[in-house]
Amino acid sequence: SGINAEYGVLKQKRAYENQLEGIRNQSFNMEQTNYTTQMLKDTKVSVDAMSTGLKEMKREYKKVSIDKIQDLQDDLQDMMEDANEIQEIMGQQYGMPDVDDAELEAELDALGDTMFDDDMSYLDEASEVPTTIPGSSGREEPAASQLDEFGLPALS
Repeated sequence: SGINAEYGVLKQKRAYENQLEGIRNQSFNMEQTNYTTQMLKDTKVSVDAMSTGLKEMKREYKKVSIDKIQDLQDDLQDMMEDANEIQEIMGQQYGMPDVDDAELEAELDALGDTMFDDDMSYLDEASEVPTTIPGSSGREEPAASQLDEFGLPALS
């Protein structure tokens, strides 16, 4: 009889396990159903939003004319070309002969670098910077502490 009791308990345990497995399957199926339902609702919302967006785009598109935009772009390009032409005309030199760039380059090559090597006397004038403040009598020289790093009178 002890074996029968153990057998009965084991049989009952398996029944409970089967019942638990069935409940788990049902729960999984309900979760899947809820997930699928929510996914369909989300899809419907997305499709509705896309449809509304398309309708709005069509309504706004009717307000836009590709031909008018192209005409506007053409007009802007024409205006820019006109402005460039005006600048070119305004930049013309008067009374100056036309100079060929090739001629200038040939002359520069003929001069070579010697033109700039020897004579640097033009720098001598730079060392003759006045040390008096403009508008003063010229008798007073500013104190060294009143000069900036360039040797000019410091601003107060």
